Amino acid sequence: MAQSRLEKIGTVYTRIASLLKGKAIKEEDAPLWLAVYEAFPPKYEPRFDRRLPKKPVTPILYKEDLIRSKFHKDQKFIPATNLTNENVKSATQNFLSMYQMIKKEEPSEDKAYKRAMEQYVSEMEIKMKSRKNNESSSDSSRSSK
Repeated sequence: MAQSRLEKIGTVYTRIASLLKGKAIKEEDAPLWLAVYEAFPPKYEPRFDRRLPKKPVTPILYKEDLIRSKFHKDQKFIPATNLTNENVKSATQNFLSMYQMIKKEEPSEDKAYKRAMEQYVSEMEIKMKSRKNNESSSDSSRSSK
């Protein structure tokens, strides 16, 4: 079985379609993409042996990507982000918004970056202090009970 090359026996679509046809998969268990694939089939069948077009790959790089990479290089600790809550911004998003606000006032990118980094670090220190104070007050209330 280690020698099996199932990707050469057909496409994912043909294998799923044959499983549905052979009743190995129930209709209600069919993947969602199957209906989309059947409604809008690709121009060329996506096979493993299809040659790739010889097009140059254009790099996609935004202005804020440079600032973002510099921020991640300079910042040793970046707190975790809760992805379930869309209302809370990540640390990188907070820094970028600070940088963009300062950039409006300060034309120099280096100075704007330094000021934004100082502001970000000071805000992080304030958050850490308030978190420690909350933890110590909750610990003292637990110990007094």
